[in-house]
Amino acid sequence: MHHYSRTGSFRKIALRKLPVGNRIQTKILKKRVKRTFSIHHWLGLLAGIFLLISSITGSVLVFHHEIDHAQFASHSTLEAPAAGLRIDNSIKRILQAYPGSDIRVPELPKDPNQALKYEIRKDGIRKWIFVHPQTGKALATVARADKRLVHVLLDLHYNLLSGTPGKILVLLGGLSLILLSITGSILYRRSIWKVLSFRQRVSFKSSRSFFSSLHRVIGVWSLVFNLLLSVTGSWIAFTIVQSALVPASAGAAEDAPSGIMSVDAVLEQVRGEYPEFEINYLRFAGGAFSILGRHKSDPAYYGSTSSYIQVDLSSGGVKAVNLARDKPWNERMLLVFKPLHFGDYAGPAVKLIYCFFGMMPGLLAVSGFFIWRLKNNKTDKLMQKRKVPVRYSHTGGAV
Repeated sequence: MHHYSRTGSFRKIALRKLPVGNRIQTKILKKRVKRTFSIHHWLGLLAGIFLLISSITGSVLVFHHEIDHAQFASHSTLEAPAAGLRIDNSIKRILQAYPGSDIRVPELPKDPNQALKYEIRKDGIRKWIFVHPQTGKALATVARADKRLVHVLLDLHYNLLSGTPGKILVLLGGLSLILLSITGSILYRRSIWKVLSFRQRVSFKSSRSFFSSLHRVIGVWSLVFNLLLSVTGSWIAFTIVQSALVPASAGAAEDAPSGIMSVDAVLEQVRGEYPEFEINYLRFAGGAFSILGRHKSDPAYYGSTSSYIQVDLSSGGVKAVNLARDKPWNERMLLVFKPLHFGDYAGPAVKLIYCFFGMMPGLLAVSGFFIWRLKNNKTDKLMQKRKVPVRYSHTGGAV
């Protein structure tokens, strides 16, 4: 016995009643929707694992500062509050002990009980040295800071722990999320307002309807945020791949000059000449001393190190001043991509929002997988039913 779909029959009859031109347009539209669905479907399956990994790591990395502080609280907390900050009491010793290294101060102590932390970078290895901010006395050392939790998560997020091939895969994954967001918005365009107005909600009628409606609701609510993360993340990934494939030409590492100016005096000079410049990060590389920070009137989403002032260590003279506010609009736009991607430009409330929505690509990957899996299971069951032969009993009735 043949079974006919009443809904399908009505659609065919309605389609026949349409004018020829409308029928052609309808068929073309159906083909486009089918093609869009195919792209969304297969791209989602291929990029699903990446989306899940980047979603989980990204949501955790929103709190990377807090995680580092919690993990190394015993190293960075003083027994008694310091009376002040004297970088000169430790910097010369650090420069002499690690010649040719890229030496940084990731943050200046914001609390009298906080130690001063140096980060030593050389040949891909990072080392942390905690010193007393006033006396310069060494307090603690983390020999392999590149093996700490946050850095491992960063490596997983940036390159899947796979070096240059992983960086390329991350870039492709970011581009995939852009395309998935666009195709998803096309497929669910008629549901966007219904979801936002709570007229379409998650259905619990069946497993398939649950995951299908969940996928739709999450996709609509996270559409803008997914585009923000994918566009900014793809640009960051592109710059990382570019640096890996075409490394900047660098000569031999330059040691710091034997006679250097007082770092504390230079910082006071900068504060006097640029009173609106907020100092957040220091870098000592060769004979150059870079003071990174932000102009206090700049938007928070520029980030804490959007501007820098470079000083000659031997003379104390200012070599370059690069303020974000003085850059053309296109450079400022690219400058904000990293802070906007990680969400570390604001307080706990914004970070929680980033953490929550950062999980959405992963949930979309999981729900999309279950939609595909349940659909395949249903198709397999239908195929099996068609293959089952009809058996008759001795009375002549079908069994």
